[in-house]
Amino acid sequence: MAGPVDVQGRMPTGETHGARRRFLPEVQALRAVAVALVVIYHLEPNMLPGGFIGVDVFFVISGFLITGHMLREVEQTGKLSLTRFWAGRARRILPASLVVIAATAVLATAVVPVTEWANLQRQALASVFYVQNWVLAADAVDYLAADNVATPFQHFWSLAVEEQFYLLWPIVVVGAALAVRRARGDRTRALRRVVLVLFGLIVAASFVWSVREVSAGDPAAYFATTTRLWELGVGGLLAVVLRHTDRFALARSALALAGLATITVGSFLLTAASPFPGVAALVPVLGAVAIIAAGRTVGAGSLTWLVDRSWVQWLGNVSYSLYLWHFPIIACFEVWADRSPRPLESLGLLALSLLLAQLSYVWVERPVRLGRWARPNGRMLVAAAAAMAVTAGISVTPMIRAEILEREWRQAAAGVVVGPGSGFGAEAIAGKHVPAFVTQVPVIVPNLEDVHKELSRTYAACASGAASNVTPTCEFGDPEGTKTIAVVGDSHVRMFASPIVSAAKEQGWRVVTYLHNSCTFSLDPRKMRFAEACLQANADTLDALRADPADIVVTGIYGDSEFDSPSGGVDGLVRMWDALHEAGSRVVVLKDAPRPRMDVLECVADHAKDPEDCAVSRKEAFSDPGHATVAKAARLAADVEVLDLTDRFCGPQRCMPVVGNVMVYRDHNHITDTYARSLHPYIADALWPTTGTLAQGAEASRDG
Repeated sequence: MAGPVDVQGRMPTGETHGARRRFLPEVQALRAVAVALVVIYHLEPNMLPGGFIGVDVFFVISGFLITGHMLREVEQTGKLSLTRFWAGRARRILPASLVVIAATAVLATAVVPVTEWANLQRQALASVFYVQNWVLAADAVDYLAADNVATPFQHFWSLAVEEQFYLLWPIVVVGAALAVRRARGDRTRALRRVVLVLFGLIVAASFVWSVREVSAGDPAAYFATTTRLWELGVGGLLAVVLRHTDRFALARSALALAGLATITVGSFLLTAASPFPGVAALVPVLGAVAIIAAGRTVGAGSLTWLVDRSWVQWLGNVSYSLYLWHFPIIACFEVWADRSPRPLESLGLLALSLLLAQLSYVWVERPVRLGRWARPNGRMLVAAAAAMAVTAGISVTPMIRAEILEREWRQAAAGVVVGPGSGFGAEAIAGKHVPAFVTQVPVIVPNLEDVHKELSRTYAACASGAASNVTPTCEFGDPEGTKTIAVVGDSHVRMFASPIVSAAKEQGWRVVTYLHNSCTFSLDPRKMRFAEACLQANADTLDALRADPADIVVTGIYGDSEFDSPSGGVDGLVRMWDALHEAGSRVVVLKDAPRPRMDVLECVADHAKDPEDCAVSRKEAFSDPGHATVAKAARLAADVEVLDLTDRFCGPQRCMPVVGNVMVYRDHNHITDTYARSLHPYIADALWPTTGTLAQGAEASRDG
């Protein structure tokens, strides 16, 4: 989203018959179009599936206006004051954004469940310091963070990109000004030539990098400054070369209409599934360039009918504040209502967003921007830093509340220590009775605020990403063990690694892991983006297990796995398991854990004393296609054992999210490491039925 480089769309470099155009209503109208696209997309994405390209339009506008502003200063004074420039950006951008961040931090804690408070605070602070895009980029490639719920601060990623652009771009202009300081002849022309070359190199490099990263399927590419810089840079190039004129009215009108049509069509044809930004981002970028380059057009066939509407100009004025306010309002409503807004509710949320945008524009943006006391100088930078610090302090409100709850939780959870024989977690299940709590105080471990961390980091370091064509190996257990158990598969096998390793240690076995996130250990391709890389990695892993067979191979698949093969994945699993059996390994296939409701963490946070309300039926929990695939493949394979732990999660009718004071799930498809550890005796008894933990307990009971 473009910050208000100049709220009135003033353009310092263009000329009309020698007279500089100080106001560009067409740019203001373009702002209105851009913010409308984004807001409609966030409210009703099905209505405008590509509305997110409004952000790209804003990028072009920002690059265009800010570059023109800098060039005028250099042409008039021979230099560019970085202090004055950055102070001016702080004066225009920070007041409204910091007010929204502070207000959202306070409001969000009232509606966002405790499970999201840590992420809420992290993104609030990232928004204050304009690094939100890099936080989201890191989350996009971090398997443990990929399921993080969108926070009310997520839209600040585009502002972060712009602010980082504002740090780099003036430095390039300063370098160009220094380079032409001693140039002979027309220094203005020399300056523009140097700037054109420097900007062109940056834009070209960023565009090539963007195309490369998007083509490679890097999810971080959407948020990274390096893949977005070219969009702002194109606006900067336009500011360098553009000269407005009143001539060629018909051609310019056609150009403006073509630009608007391009953006409009793109907002309908592009979707969230489109590879973006990359080449696809040329649609909004070139559309915006066309409208700006056309300038103000009049007469039949022009955009005057749109540009000169008072409400369009007003929407352009408040576009920055509207962008800031609309997303927190929508995000908080969705959390509060536990669903997306319905059409009438969307209209209400839109009205509220417009009202807050107008109030913010009148009472925050304009007073600071126009006030004589807020001059763009060193004092303004100091004031901006202080305001950011205060807002950061307000943003830690969730953590202050979380610390209070943390102390209360620790006191209640002091006696809940999960381990073999503890009676907590899976061990609390007795026959058909699956109790949520076995203590008088209904305390849940781990702390709901930290439950998202509950996929063991020990084994995370031993797992490769989905795009990799190599599966790493790690060793655990007894390094001198004469027998070996191999743990092979995706994250749904990895989440059982802790109890398998601890059980193996008891038996004196060595454990070797072959873990590959999102990569089902099969010879058939799973329906996913990196299927070929996964198949290559699986073939190499199979070769390794044939060359050095494990005594036991424990594997399994994600219950929601779908395969791109005539047999629906059955044949690939059978061939894989038979190959392991022929190599001399005993093959044990873990049945995946039951699938909870999508919002299981939020639901339990809201029903911490009665989590049974968040249970799902057995039928629903095992409705994913992968369960049937495993069952059929197991019947056809030569010799496979299926380890079915369903009764350690579910009663006769329902599968529970909390069992024996332990939170079962860390997200909507993985179990917590704490609950996995409570499965130790049942896994041990299945793998070593005569010497496992339960068998040993039974032996001790008989001896007694």
